Amino acid sequence: MKRLKWLALLPAFFAGYVLRAQKVSSAKTLSKVFSTKDFSLTIDTRGWIMGIRSLPGGEDYVPKDHPGSLLQLVKGDRRIVSDSAGFGKDFILLFYPDHYTAKVKVSGRTDYLRFELVGLARRTGVVGPGGTAAGTDDPGVDAVLWGPFNTSLSDTIGNTVGIVRSAVFAIGLQTLNVKTTGGVLQNEEGAVFERGSTATKEVFGSSLQAFTVNRSHPRVITVSGWKNVPVEGIAGGNMEGSALAVFGCRNADVLPTISSIEKSEGLPHPIWRNEWIKQSEFPGHPYMISSFSEENIDTLLSYAKSMGLDGLYHEGPFSTWGSFELDKNLFPHGRAGFKACVDKAHALGLRLGFHTLTDFITTNDAYVTPKPNPHLAMAGSSVLAGDIGPADTEIPVQSPDCFTRRSDLNGVRIGDEIVRFREVSPAAPYRLLGCVRGAFGTSAAAHKKGDLAGRLIDHPYKVFFPDWTLQKEIASNIARFLNETGADQMDFDGHEGMYMTGMGNLALEAFAEDVYKLLKHPVVFGSSRSAHYFWHMNDYLNWGEPWYGGFRESQSDYRIDNQKFYEANYLPNMLGWFLITPQTKPEDVDWMLARAAGYNAGYALVVPPDDARNNPRMREVIESIHSWTEAQQKHAFSSSQRVWLKDTSYDAHLERAGAASSSAWKIYKYKSVVFEHAMKVLQPGQPTSSEWSFENKSANQSVQMVLLAAGKNGRIDHPVIELDNSFRVEIPVPIEAGQSLVIDGSSTAVLYDNKGRFVKNIVLEKGLPLLAKGAHPLLFDCQFSADADISVRIKVKLLETTEEVGAR
Repeated sequence: MKRLKWLALLPAFFAGYVLRAQKVSSAKTLSKVFSTKDFSLTIDTRGWIMGIRSLPGGEDYVPKDHPGSLLQLVKGDRRIVSDSAGFGKDFILLFYPDHYTAKVKVSGRTDYLRFELVGLARRTGVVGPGGTAAGTDDPGVDAVLWGPFNTSLSDTIGNTVGIVRSAVFAIGLQTLNVKTTGGVLQNEEGAVFERGSTATKEVFGSSLQAFTVNRSHPRVITVSGWKNVPVEGIAGGNMEGSALAVFGCRNADVLPTISSIEKSEGLPHPIWRNEWIKQSEFPGHPYMISSFSEENIDTLLSYAKSMGLDGLYHEGPFSTWGSFELDKNLFPHGRAGFKACVDKAHALGLRLGFHTLTDFITTNDAYVTPKPNPHLAMAGSSVLAGDIGPADTEIPVQSPDCFTRRSDLNGVRIGDEIVRFREVSPAAPYRLLGCVRGAFGTSAAAHKKGDLAGRLIDHPYKVFFPDWTLQKEIASNIARFLNETGADQMDFDGHEGMYMTGMGNLALEAFAEDVYKLLKHPVVFGSSRSAHYFWHMNDYLNWGEPWYGGFRESQSDYRIDNQKFYEANYLPNMLGWFLITPQTKPEDVDWMLARAAGYNAGYALVVPPDDARNNPRMREVIESIHSWTEAQQKHAFSSSQRVWLKDTSYDAHLERAGAASSSAWKIYKYKSVVFEHAMKVLQPGQPTSSEWSFENKSANQSVQMVLLAAGKNGRIDHPVIELDNSFRVEIPVPIEAGQSLVIDGSSTAVLYDNKGRFVKNIVLEKGLPLLAKGAHPLLFDCQFSADADISVRIKVKLLETTEEVGAR
């Protein structure tokens, strides 16, 4: 009953509160104002947020007719809003319909307000000993919701970090522990999908919110699409202790305020090279990804160093995930060999990291074979309806419920054996059919009636997952690898796999914090997933994959769209991964490097060792990357140059002006115009060609054209280009759907496939001519195959200006 001590004080306190309220004019609502040096927050006698004001004497940012709420309760589908509140010296008592009561401790700091749920109960209406109101400390509440803290601000919405901004002022929310999840509660597991909802845009402006799910007792819920999954309660899973900081300040003070919160509240506060990492440029610097080994590490480090990149990152050094055993073909000396690679990188001033799927467990890992760990995550279980022998391929089960879903591994753990099955019979007596016994190196064995058959949760990557208990062990495995090798970069890729525990964002963020707290040296962390509390440990996000096309084709819109998200959430600009192939040319990387300069963004270059070695122009590629990287990191580009460098319709090329040590460059600005030629239905005799005109604003210059067969089916035959009503070139090869042909002043054109990979060189009768300044008519014609569902896009690339670039 100690937890309910505060509840016994309610009758006397509340009576006094009513008397005090009666002394206030009926025209004025009794309320309490909580203040920091930069803002104040007003809560009225209902527990509603009626004011959020900048100080001194500034604007009130609570939108008219849209007050917020300090704390709501969730029971089933109901959202229960407080209807009265009382204020103590350092706490607020909130009263709800159906006799629910919450106690929130309030602490005023210099630059933020701290709120913590310290009590939650349901008053039964029974008079207890001494005349006090009796209650229960298990009120049956499923979750508590902080907020929404509604504001009129809408210029910038930092949906993950939980900060909304106007041009001058910011209001933010920071959760203070992993049990408090930033975002909107959307499901029973407490998972916040996509990119977060701690801050959301609303018709009136914006709102900030967080929640805590009651995980103190067993539940049966949906887990990442798996229905009716039993999830055990956990120690510390109660809602008391849920806490958050709320602040308002000038935009320039947002990061210093968060830094203060981190240090005051004991939150993760990572330091990199003697600087808080959130205010450091280093996490946003480019790096190289490659499959380095003890044998080739020196060569790959020399590539990274020559390009001016910050580090080298292994794309997959492990032969297993879970225990994280290194691939012996790459690292015959095991972790000592990996550490030797780290030491070589550090000696060159580079960081060295690795990639893994964070809590994915491969079927060849010791957690699966030869004896499966009892803490592999399960979607449910049944008991055997009869004895089975080690060779039986039909297994009787009492209930079919957790076996009806087909998945990639269709695995069942029975004792120390994993069984794969094809399907469960549709009617009683239920049997698992088409069973493969002793799967994944486990041993087929006899099992008794009543033995547990647990359905294992899996994934299309052909992996299993840990439960809440085992995920902590896997976190320690990652931390141990980092500590033993000295590696100082890692992505929490597959971070969403934590959801398979049934603990939602609690699992995702607790896993990262467990790793972080075990570290003995600074590590730069990325992730496949953004999350509010994880933001404190998440140093960059580098989204955008190179597998779907060339430098400019593979997810280019997605990469650019990400920049606004990064900026709104105080994360470094990153452009994602780009792939170097044997055919990559300097002009291929220029497009990406121009965007990087415009956004001051980092990126990752994927450099397969064999592809780099077989690229005849690799030295030129390296020199180009080095020039762009050096100019960017010296802030050599002017603000006006950075504006047009963000524009994907421009191409650019950078050359150093003067000696190799010079900090001055020339940048060539190219503008492209795009025309489209489609199949036409015409009368007999009408020309099928298309005609346009474009302007060369510069002096005489060579022109480059790219013909793209845009679409999925068919091809074009006999393409023809005419310029200035006089020059004509015929292309002697067909262009298949998705392919592109690059033509310039030379007599050799280059054909690329739909992913930007080199196909072959095409010899032309002649190259494109020099173009004089002024307007130029252009004609294109071709024949479409019978099955063609394509059009032809003709891009004309012309030099527009040459500008000076210098260190500033």
